[in-house]
Amino acid sequence: MSSTTEEKVKKDEEIWRSRRQRMNNVLVVVRTVAQQDPAEVYAAVRELADFINGAADVEEFISAVERLAEKTDPSAIFNFRGPSGSSLLHVAAHAGKDDIVRLLVDYVDDYLIAAQDDGGDTPLHMAARAGGYRGAATLIRRARDLLDVEDKNPILRIKNRHGNTALHEAVICRRVDVVRCLLSEDLEPVYWKNAEKKSPLYLALDTSDSAIHDVLFSIALEPSRIQGLPPVHGAILRENYGTYLNLVIGSIYLCATTFCIRHDRSHPKSFC
Repeated sequence: MSSTTEEKVKKDEEIWRSRRQRMNNVLVVVRTVAQQDPAEVYAAVRELADFINGAADVEEFISAVERLAEKTDPSAIFNFRGPSGSSLLHVAAHAGKDDIVRLLVDYVDDYLIAAQDDGGDTPLHMAARAGGYRGAATLIRRARDLLDVEDKNPILRIKNRHGNTALHEAVICRRVDVVRCLLSEDLEPVYWKNAEKKSPLYLALDTSDSAIHDVLFSIALEPSRIQGLPPVHGAILRENYGTYLNLVIGSIYLCATTFCIRHDRSHPKSFC
């Protein structure tokens, strides 16, 4: 790591240390939820949600929390879930406010990290749609820190009411940086179908986005694992079907070649 990079990392750590100290200070006075007027808590949540959806950055968000803490317990605010089942963490992820997501994950109850709203969306689904790849990475790391199980990827595999994982949503919204982030963490959802029987691979063809194509079809695919509508069929239906077909076949060939190398086979036909 270069000295310039080290300095940037150190400065970032100092900034976040200061931010967390400010948050910790407002939590010193412990109030119980029973002492809180639900109407006041809801009003505070609405105010912060509007703040997040506006132009506010994380520093302004903390200042708003400090002001509201004079009459409302911040813990009650952070852990409040609205009529739709969403929390402020959902709101921040949906708005693409990665720094506010990074702040909130340390102050919400553990279950809210992967909590689903009425549409089945987790904060990770929201971050995927918004293109908040840093927020997505934060949520994934935080979720893994909470789990004492062998499977470290459940947040990446949660489906919403449309049958979409966060990867499906990122592909649909053409969020290439989030797609890269999610694929680097877990490849399994790339094969899964949603309620329309479309995998992220099929959805990628729907987008006609070359950047998304480059990311998804540069991995070695295992055709037998792809659920729902075959991407090959989707490619044939496109106007420039030759281009799309080459993408799909190229990825399949890459998988076959990789298999042969690993198993010391001389030709991809050995894979068939």
